[in-house]
Amino acid sequence: LAAGAACATASAAGFAAISLICTTPVPGLDDAAMTGYGFVLGGLALLAAATATTGTDFTPRPGALGLLLVLGLIPTATAYACYFTGLRTAAASTGTVTALLEPLTGTVLAVALLGDRLTMLGAAGAALLALSVAAEAVTGRQSV
Repeated sequence: LAAGAACATASAAGFAAISLICTTPVPGLDDAAMTGYGFVLGGLALLAAATATTGTDFTPRPGALGLLLVLGLIPTATAYACYFTGLRTAAASTGTVTALLEPLTGTVLAVALLGDRLTMLGAAGAALLALSVAAEAVTGRQSV
């Protein structure tokens, strides 16, 4: 449980860092290239962590690699390129809070399309996420 919490915290810190970094354009680096570099560096970091902890003793089939490539390039890379583009005109806090829609959307799709059941605690969490995104949308870039 502690290792999972540590990984989740590290992931959140990394996502917050990239959200802050990407608010300022890098000269000569477009959003697609930035997304590509981020995926490569993130993948290498995950590969190193997996190799160090559990090893990488699997052999994927060519079909699985093709599906992985399609999932990585079409929905994931496209979404992140759009996210990084949006960060150039929105506050980093707005982008980060709006990114909370990702797990919320996944949950809604799992319930609606796959028949997953949502507990009362899960429904309360989903409502809290939706309210936080709505509150951020209303307040926007207002100063504190």
